Amino acid sequence: MGSTSHSKGRVNRALGELSLDIPISLAVVVLGYIGALLHVVPTVQALFGLPILLFLPGYALLLALFPGKELDPEMHGPVFEPFEWNASLSLAERLALSFGMSVALLPVVGLVVLWLGLGLNLYVVLTALSLVILAGLTVGEVRRQRLRPARQFHIPVRQWHAEITDAFDRPDRIDSALNVALAVAIVLAVASLGFALVDTSGGEAYSSLSLLTEDASGGFVAADYPSSLTIDEQSELYVSVSNFEGEETSYTLVAELQRVEQSGGETAVVERQPLGQQTQTVADGETWRTRHSFAPELTGENLRLTYFLYEGSAPTEPSTETAYRSAYIWVTVTDGADESAESGDETTA
Repeated sequence: MGSTSHSKGRVNRALGELSLDIPISLAVVVLGYIGALLHVVPTVQALFGLPILLFLPGYALLLALFPGKELDPEMHGPVFEPFEWNASLSLAERLALSFGMSVALLPVVGLVVLWLGLGLNLYVVLTALSLVILAGLTVGEVRRQRLRPARQFHIPVRQWHAEITDAFDRPDRIDSALNVALAVAIVLAVASLGFALVDTSGGEAYSSLSLLTEDASGGFVAADYPSSLTIDEQSELYVSVSNFEGEETSYTLVAELQRVEQSGGETAVVERQPLGQQTQTVADGETWRTRHSFAPELTGENLRLTYFLYEGSAPTEPSTETAYRSAYIWVTVTDGADESAESGDETTA
């Protein structure tokens, strides 16, 4: 028993001398940089990026402002030393305020970055926040070392280690089993919360379908669609498909010119002209833009030029009910000979 107690005493003294907040914070910053540079999976990036965004800047600033720990006046009595402005803060207050101050610092850092003309991107923001963290930790450590050891704030690893060791050293097996179950439950709860915070698979997954035209400057706009077409003459339209499914996806794009009738609030297709289909595999986060050329064969007013988007293969007879996405415009298709005859009649008159 004497040997065990002596070993425990050495462990407690070693833990008590460590300022774990500094190395842990620096490790998180370095790992965050490595994750960003190596483009690791988003879950790992978020695991180290979220503390840099939402915790460490506020923690570093609080350490610079309040390097001391809260003392119990009944146990320690009056403290006679040079006055410092509210230099103490409890662990619970420090942890809670770290989140709030980090959120408050984000827009300030963003404005400074924009004022310097650096632009907002991952590496600039990460560097700016890292500088704030390093500055706060440096000032905080200097001010902490100027305090008496009894007043210096440290993560209470020694206290936690002693409490856990004492709890598991109790002779009561039932208490030991309950302590183990409680520790396992806490670890599982923290792990579940961390996974929920960093998991990106639960976000909305979708694909977008857009119909575009090319303007005079060569840009693509969702406007100025053709409304009057001529039978058997080539027309064109651009179709854009963006993949936000979280994975590589194979699409089938089907185009049709439809004559529809509306009755009782329902629209029925009474005649259709297939205008072809295309298949393309699109990586996650990428956009597939294609030019579709076609020659209408149906004539009439209020014909529906419809595009159907399917994941995978498309059915023989596509419809808005079976398609993953659909988009359409209304067009009028005329016979060129009829238009020439009408123009001749107007000239004669």
